[in-house]
Amino acid sequence: MRRYLTALATAVAVVACDGNPLVTTDTTAEPTDPGTPAEPPTTTDAGIPLELANNLRSVTYDPVAKTLSVEITGIDSTPVMVPYTRNLAAEAGLAPGYEAYTIQEDALDRLFLGVARESADGSVRGVAVGDGGQFNRFASGGYYERTGGFTPPAIGSGPGAGQVSYAGGYVGLDNYSGPLPPVPDPALQMQGPGRVDGDAFINANFSDMQINGTIFNRVRLDAPALAPALTDLMLIITDIGTDGTFIGDVEQITGVGIPIGKYGGTFGGVDAAGLAGVLKIDEWDPTREGESETGVFVLTQCGKPGEDVTLCAGTAP
Repeated sequence: MRRYLTALATAVAVVACDGNPLVTTDTTAEPTDPGTPAEPPTTTDAGIPLELANNLRSVTYDPVAKTLSVEITGIDSTPVMVPYTRNLAAEAGLAPGYEAYTIQEDALDRLFLGVARESADGSVRGVAVGDGGQFNRFASGGYYERTGGFTPPAIGSGPGAGQVSYAGGYVGLDNYSGPLPPVPDPALQMQGPGRVDGDAFINANFSDMQINGTIFNRVRLDAPALAPALTDLMLIITDIGTDGTFIGDVEQITGVGIPIGKYGGTFGGVDAAGLAGVLKIDEWDPTREGESETGVFVLTQCGKPGEDVTLCAGTAP
């Protein structure tokens, strides 16, 4: 963690504090007719549901050139689409394959972190971006995209013939467990986003066109001793659209029937070999107020090149 902020030219103090309440950008559309309100949009221009995109409007990620540019309503920098800088120190402890990019214009500005990954076959990409907060608010959001169309696996009978599994790493960004860079006055204090590392496992049935799964083994990398420990998250069964996208509820394993947020994403590649998704959860911990986490998972189908051999053990094929 010290390397994480040293790379930003700031000193680190590992301090946990209460989260900041979220203010989502007003996305209400202008009326199309005087006195007749238009229906508000439900997705960003990039097609990401607003429940997941939150403050994030657009992302340009190039995994070959190792560049990430972000458009977020959150006072990160200028112009509107801002290039972030690769930060190898911030990648320490993250699941393999995830890259970290940061920006902090000066020592008294917000500190933003973006985490990105592309699937093993190059068909899908996912990104989570956020700051830890400043002046009682913070900004965050998730993004995913696909290259090419949606081509599900052939449906047959028996194991792996239309029902398949996906597994790999998960990375989350929260607004309460990150570092507090030094400032000359407490009123100026910003917080870096807290990094959360974990595992993801998802089952999808392309005959029923449904998906469900879990995010588990979640740990706070920047404040591992902070209580209470993070619980496993359940990705509740939901439908897969004809375009290969999905959105559903997130619950804690200890809170059956009590949604704490949403997850969503897209399939890509031959036989839907890649999956990219994001989630956003809020207010799950009774010991603090305003806590929020935005996470990303980019996974390869078990049995395909690039699979997570350990997490896929026992799956069919």
